[in-house]
Amino acid sequence: MRTALLISNVTTGDPGGRAADFDTRERILREYGWEQVIEQVPEPYFRTFLPSIFRCYRRGRRENADIVVSVSNPFHLQLVGFIVSLLLQVPWVAEFRDPMVTNPDRDPDALITKAAKLVEWLCVHRAERVVWTDGIQVGGSYYRGIYPDIAPETFVELPFKGYNRGNFEGVEAREYDQFTITYAGSFYQGWIEPYSVLAGLEAYGAEDLTVQFYGDWNDDYSARARDHGVKSMVETHDFVPHENIVPVLKGSDAVLYIGGIETDNAESVPSKIWDYIGAQTPILAIVDSSFRVADLIEDNGLGVVADPRSPGDIAAAIETLRSGEFTYDPDPSVFDQFERETKIEAMADVFDAAADG
Repeated sequence: MRTALLISNVTTGDPGGRAADFDTRERILREYGWEQVIEQVPEPYFRTFLPSIFRCYRRGRRENADIVVSVSNPFHLQLVGFIVSLLLQVPWVAEFRDPMVTNPDRDPDALITKAAKLVEWLCVHRAERVVWTDGIQVGGSYYRGIYPDIAPETFVELPFKGYNRGNFEGVEAREYDQFTITYAGSFYQGWIEPYSVLAGLEAYGAEDLTVQFYGDWNDDYSARARDHGVKSMVETHDFVPHENIVPVLKGSDAVLYIGGIETDNAESVPSKIWDYIGAQTPILAIVDSSFRVADLIEDNGLGVVADPRSPGDIAAAIETLRSGEFTYDPDPSVFDQFERETKIEAMADVFDAAADG
């Protein structure tokens, strides 16, 4: 059994999707001959940077790590990974969960973006492999285009993240008294926000409908819901552990994805889509129809897509789902294609290649 030292800002048992993903990865990697051990770089980062390097180094020595894997964002975790790999004298794998430089949530002219560009250059030129999961906002053409002098095998795009089948099998769906649409996840100011949905609910008009939001709802959104006259149709909840959201998703009549119209988001297929697919619940996608996620949903019969700029289109999509005009009947192969193990098997192959140098 080989050992991968994983450097992240979260660790096993922490709340949130990233820690849950690492837990799943740890379990499945064992089937492919890899033991994953995690060392956390906690906040505040300016204080913990140096102590984290020494702590990660000691853990790597103790576990006899074969490779170091550092996961961004935050992007400075790649610096920790680079330094620890040098100290341990083992190969380094740099994993990007989000674009490091072309992150749509970052000002391209900001100093922090310039710093990220330097770290990205370091990753590309010094890591044994640079990996990312299909579905983040950039694809392989970006890295190979920016760094044409780097050997092509350095860059590895892993399959879609997919869903963890074991999280959904045998889970009893929650029951609701009326038609219920559920959104589970974060919002991002000026980029991914619920305003279009609220306008669509106003256009829809019917009140015997509930749209519930699990995540970081705020007072501005509540004020806008009142302005649109749909406050009675909206329920809000804090984030809940993943195991608690699964019955909610399975019991909902539809699940809500908000992708917006920002072109920087055109290639993104976010994590919540895989939970929605795992729940086998119709997806209401409020997203530009040219975006990749819209094609994924429509091509596989997973839901309906509505134009974020048109409240009437959103209202019509809700009615399509509610009336039964849309039939949720994807080909069963879809659920095999998008299972989590497909990605982790590919990641184990990357680890093997990096360790063998």
